[in-house]
Amino acid sequence: MNAVDRTPWLLDHAPYTPFMQRRTAKPPGLSPLDMDAWTVRLPDFEAQMARRREVLRDHPEVAIGSGHDAEEPVLELLSMLKAHLGLDPEITQLEEYCAWTAIAHLVAEDFCLLLPDQSSGEYKLIGAILCFPSRWLLSEKMNRPLTIIHDPVPDYDDALARRVNRVFEALHQDRPLVRINWLVHPTAELFLPIGLSDKLMQEAPVGGPLFLRTERQTLVRLPRSRAVAFGIKTSVCPLECLTPAQAQGLHAALLDEDDDILTYRGGSTRDHARNVLTQVAAG
Repeated sequence: MNAVDRTPWLLDHAPYTPFMQRRTAKPPGLSPLDMDAWTVRLPDFEAQMARRREVLRDHPEVAIGSGHDAEEPVLELLSMLKAHLGLDPEITQLEEYCAWTAIAHLVAEDFCLLLPDQSSGEYKLIGAILCFPSRWLLSEKMNRPLTIIHDPVPDYDDALARRVNRVFEALHQDRPLVRINWLVHPTAELFLPIGLSDKLMQEAPVGGPLFLRTERQTLVRLPRSRAVAFGIKTSVCPLECLTPAQAQGLHAALLDEDDDILTYRGGSTRDHARNVLTQVAAG
């Protein structure tokens, strides 16, 4: 069985290339979001939805986290998503699910909810549906402020933390935002909690296939609860599917990072990634 058979959600192109522009290559790289495009339906949609159902069936304790203060915001989020998708607010097909699971069955995006935390002065994670984590565990981040949530990210320093918190504080319900995160992984698997991710990274063959993993991240203020809904749409494509110009841009972006960031973005694959991208850029 080849990689495509095992991972039917693989795209044959890169849907987003934030590394092509300096403004979006590094965080925060925010842009205005058109709420008509709050969620997206890419060619990987059906395959990703099938994988989400598998994760929810086999690992619900990993994919769902919810505190008491998330009870009202998640219902508000579900209601807004139904309206966004043009669904009947009383749709009965979702009644058998909790609100988080209902959301997971509607869209390919994962969602995290955050509210201000007086003790830390930051926003904290109060609940989430996270079917496709990228090397982190939801259970370790629940009820934690943003700085602790981003602790493994090397360039999330104090200055960036203050800037991100200001973005959350200033986020207006009529002015949502979007950004794209990017990583290079030696696996196309979408479900990468800590443990499984380490196993797959270690088992990746030297010189094996590499994949661009992008995360389209949206920031939307919920008008009633005032919580921030942080959406994450993950997509994966092989590096070989990049155009020569995109491969050159990604190669340049990797060269522009220090060793800590390179390890975060590409793990032990960074030198191999540079070689692959050089070949793709050459056509």
